Formats: sequence, structure tokens, C-alpha cells
Amino acid sequence: MTFGITGNTTKDRLKDVVPGLLNWLHQKNIDYILDSELAKFLKLDQTESHGKLESIALRCEIILAFGGDGTFLSAARAVGASNVPILGINLGRMGFLAEVTIDEIYESLEDILDAKYTILERMVIEAVIQQKEMCRTFYALNDIVIDRGGFSRVFRIDVFIDELFLNTYLGDGIIIATPTGSTAYSLSANGPILDPTLSCMIINPICPHSLSVRPVVIPDDSRIRIVPYVEGKIITMSVDGQVSQQFSRDNGAEIIVRKAQHKIRWIRHTKLTFYDLLRTKFNWGIDKRM
Repeated sequence: MTFGITGNTTKDRLKDVVPGLLNWLHQKNIDYILDSELAKFLKLDQTESHGKLESIALRCEIILAFGGDGTFLSAARAVGASNVPILGINLGRMGFLAEVTIDEIYESLEDILDAKYTILERMVIEAVIQQKEMCRTFYALNDIVIDRGGFSRVFRIDVFIDELFLNTYLGDGIIIATPTGSTAYSLSANGPILDPTLSCMIINPICPHSLSVRPVVIPDDSRIRIVPYVEGKIITMSVDGQVSQQFSRDNGAEIIVRKAQHKIRWIRHTKLTFYDLLRTKFNWGIDKRM
């Protein structure tokens, strides 16, 4: 088995954790390939095997992502349709995706080597910006967000589902979230929490200028067409809160969002269920008065 290894190089704990892991892999004669940015961060010599994460995914069986949920999301976009499963290892607070703690690393890897783990599949959404001079495609594991990119001005968004008109939203923007992304930005915008195994998408307006507007959950085989109206102004589409693309409605821009052809494969090692994570993350079931 060959492991691909990536990590969030803004976290100093990588320098304490990853070298020890590499020694452990050497002792067990297990092959690995390092993300080039991680190898540079650790100041490893050129004899180490490394490369871009996109290419590493084609040469390994499992990706180890050190950081947090953000690192997992970055790795998921890089891995794309390669079907390589990802194990998220948390270097900070407990996350929904990077759930293995530092203390559990070697136990988790031993179980993987003994084939004692489960692979879950997570839905990915595809967003295509269509306009006269550009047609670009983006993929998100959590969400696609359309807003004014830092300008807190109300603007209009028309939304169609399978070419059937849903609503005209007036507000700060709109979130299209997957079930995985229901516990991310959409949750902060009063969206519902969904079990990540569900087959659906959330349409969630951001600060709508109407008390009657609420999030809507639709089937995952739907095609969402989003038409923003901000003449002469720049609109921003962000992907998982990490990648952004700016465009202008003057060129007739529209955004098409639908389920992607591929899914992200995620290694679940912990015995905690999604509902266990909810209770732990949000302190549910705990009466702080006692």
C-alpha cells in the first residue's frame, strides 16, 4: 500500500507529527508520496518522493490529510474523480471530516493496514458559470455561495429548479449546500442539519429581505439555475469558502448547479456516528445548569 500525505502548512504542529509518521512508515517498509508543499515546509531533501496532490492521487491508495476540515476540503477538490479515499487527521479542534486525533494516528493506520475500516461516499456538487466570454466549472464538497464579495448591499437573485421558477430572492446572497455542507456556512445562515448520507441539496438565502423566506431542500437530481442581477457590479462565487471566481452580470452570467458525476470517498475509522459528532460538536445533551 502507498499513502499520499498532505497537510496544512500554516499549522506548526505538522513539524512535530509528520516526521514521526515518516519514520514509522520507513520502519514498516510502507511507501508514501508527499505533497510538494508539505515536503518544502518540512525541509526534506530531494530524495523524498513527492509531487502535486493532483498527481499523487493517481499513484497511491489512500490520502492522509493533516489539518482540519478545511484541509480535508482542499484535498477533496484536488483528488477529484480519482476515487482515492481520504483519511482526515485533525491537528486542532474536532471536525466533522477530519475526525482522527493525533493520539489515534497509528492505531488508525494499523487498522487500515489490516483492512479494518469503512469507506463512506459523500456527494459533490458541480457549479458552472456561463456567460458570453467564459464557461468555467467548479466542484464543491460543502457549498457554493453567490454574493457581492465583501459589499453588504442587497441584490436580486432569480432561482429556477429544472427550469421551473422557484423564487426571486432579495438579500446578501445565496448558499447551495450538500448534506455534508449542512453543518458549515449554511448552518450559520439558519439552514437545516442533514444526515450526510441523504441525497439532496439545500437552497439557503443569506439574510433575505423578507420574513417569509426559508431554506428549501430539493432532490439531488435537480438542476438549479441561478440568475443574479447586479448591473455593472461584480458578483463573487465561492467554492467551499476556499476558491472564488468573480464575474459581472453585464455579460449575461448565470450559474448552473447540480450533482457532480463523482463522489468523494472518506475513510471512517472512529466508532463515533454522525449523531455522536453533533452532540460533541454542539454540546447537545448536556445540561450546563447541573
